Amino acid sequence: MRRTHNKDEIVQAGLDIISTRGFNGTGVEAILKQANVPKGSFYNFFPSKEEFGLAVIDLFLSEMAALRRPLMEDTSLPPLERIRKSFEALIGRFESNNCSKGCLVGNLGLEMSDQSEVLRQRLEDALQQWIRSLAALFEEAREEGTLHSNVEPLVLAENIVASYEGALLRAKVKKSIEPLKNFIHLYFDIFLA
Repeated sequence: MRRTHNKDEIVQAGLDIISTRGFNGTGVEAILKQANVPKGSFYNFFPSKEEFGLAVIDLFLSEMAALRRPLMEDTSLPPLERIRKSFEALIGRFESNNCSKGCLVGNLGLEMSDQSEVLRQRLEDALQQWIRSLAALFEEAREEGTLHSNVEPLVLAENIVASYEGALLRAKVKKSIEPLKNFIHLYFDIFLA
């Protein structure tokens, strides 16, 4: 019986490898080997490695949305608690990967922003979507009186994402979640308290 190869297997294999080796450090051959598919299958689905990269980004974003969305939409919790829990879930994922891999969006942003306008734009769109969702919760917290900052919610959201990505980079280099614990403490116990 012939095995049917599908696009999802190839993209998942790519996400696994790119998360550790980077985009430029990942060859098509390694992806095909991990997915156990012939070379023709890759090019049947993706006209270029860049198009493949877009599919990998979309898969990662889908996984992150599945992790964050239920927490951010849990209206039984105050908005700032929803934001905190969403970051704690991301940190838990990083810790479960032994402080490796990090955030694909951050990793590819560093690696590919000067090399591929198409990938850079997809990464920017992803970050903007995340920032807007956080800004909406910050605005909700301001309206209910639990956010006492005069900082515009969109600016605050952009800053918290940038701070998280920086803390994640530091945690990855340090091989410790300590910078991420400090991020949670500083934002949620001090800055936003």
